[in-house]
Amino acid sequence: MKSSKMLYRLKVLIHIAISSFFFNGCGLNSHSVNIESIPIEIPKYWSTSIHSNDSLIGDWHSIFDEPEFEDFIILFKKNSIDLQTIVYDQKIAYYGSLIKQPRIFPSINSNAGLDTNMQNLAGFGFADSFLEDSDDSDNSGIINFGSTNVSFGINFQWEVDIWGNLLNARKASLKDYESINYNLNYLGFSLLVRASQIYFDAVEASMQLELAEESYTSFVEISNFVKTRYEKGLKSSLDYRLSQATVSNSKIILENRKIQLKNINRKIETMLGLYPTGNFIKAYNLPNYLLDIDIGIPADLLLRRPDIKALFLNAESAGLRLAEAKRNRLPRISLSGNVGTSSNSLDDIFNIEHGVWNLGANLLTPIFNGSTLSNNIKLQKINKEKAKKDLISGLLKAFSEVEKILDYDNSLNVQIQAINLAVEESSDVLSLSKQRYDKGLLPLDFVLNSQASYNSIRSQKLSLTNINIKNRLSLILAIGGEFIPIKKD
Repeated sequence: MKSSKMLYRLKVLIHIAISSFFFNGCGLNSHSVNIESIPIEIPKYWSTSIHSNDSLIGDWHSIFDEPEFEDFIILFKKNSIDLQTIVYDQKIAYYGSLIKQPRIFPSINSNAGLDTNMQNLAGFGFADSFLEDSDDSDNSGIINFGSTNVSFGINFQWEVDIWGNLLNARKASLKDYESINYNLNYLGFSLLVRASQIYFDAVEASMQLELAEESYTSFVEISNFVKTRYEKGLKSSLDYRLSQATVSNSKIILENRKIQLKNINRKIETMLGLYPTGNFIKAYNLPNYLLDIDIGIPADLLLRRPDIKALFLNAESAGLRLAEAKRNRLPRISLSGNVGTSSNSLDDIFNIEHGVWNLGANLLTPIFNGSTLSNNIKLQKINKEKAKKDLISGLLKAFSEVEKILDYDNSLNVQIQAINLAVEESSDVLSLSKQRYDKGLLPLDFVLNSQASYNSIRSQKLSLTNINIKNRLSLILAIGGEFIPIKKD
């Protein structure tokens, strides 16, 4: 009889479980957010185009064709403390999301107990003659008796998710984690791009130092030439003192370039987890030619950029939270029970003849809660609308960022062509000025100014080349870069 009742209750429990999953599957609405639901008219092509014939996917750093830079990227990925911190943040977010997820399946626990107690009848006024034959009485005449109970069982608790509110909460939690993961990956890639830009700053600084050394040498040569002529009485002391002042000034520039390179090297070494000696980069060259990259169409930005994906996921999560809040107003059913054994002997703890069990069901229907549920619905509606506005704002900023970088890229190409021509012309001017000064046709200050102008233009060329490289890196970051999924333990 007891077994038939237990079987009947188990059938009822299974029926409730199947019904809950049926309602969850049929009653949930799709909360996915796509570009069609966003009030932005996305053009088919970028306003500012860039010629492309190569693929960007994956091996983005190959466009610089620099083995030393490739080695730096490998070293940074391996040793960067900031990147390692992001990996830990990813794992924290992952396991945190698992902990916060509501349980849609029963929670099952086991328990075992051993209770022993001893009592006496002294408090009830019984004399020792009440039970003369009792073996539990001691010499004081007090009657003692005790009992032992051993139990073992398995209990469960389950809130049956009939309306799918727990499932919505679970999906929202997963999307929140995915959003965090996308943002962290984009942050990691931005750190990699920023480190690459600092690397090329160091390369430029090394080339600027080399140029400053060359400039110092050229001014020394001019000064020695003027000194020889001055000692022969062919040039005035004014020319000699002017040349000496120029040498001193170029010496100051040279020392500043050394300090600049040391500081950038120390920054790089710190990023790599190395001791900041300031000697990481000594003498490399900036690439003079950059391969074209495939930036795709504007709509590709939605698929490439992890931070944009994160905004879409935030909007979807907000929709799920709203659905959860609405369904929290519906009645809830929770089940609880346990099955096990209970005996006064440890030997019988696994004996089914001593089995005990119970099964209970609770129905909870919200009636009055101080408008908490309705206010939560209003709050989630606001969060959903805000998430959509954040998505629109993020999209517009991303499109604007790419367009701005493309514009700047075209402008830099024009500037680099102009600076290359200026370098050639200033070199010719310097050669002619030296010849005419030697013939007495030009004053010394013209020669010195020509040399300074030639050095300055070459320095500007290095800066523009580096700016062009860094802008190309910014473009790679702006169009999405690479996404590295978390490796779960």
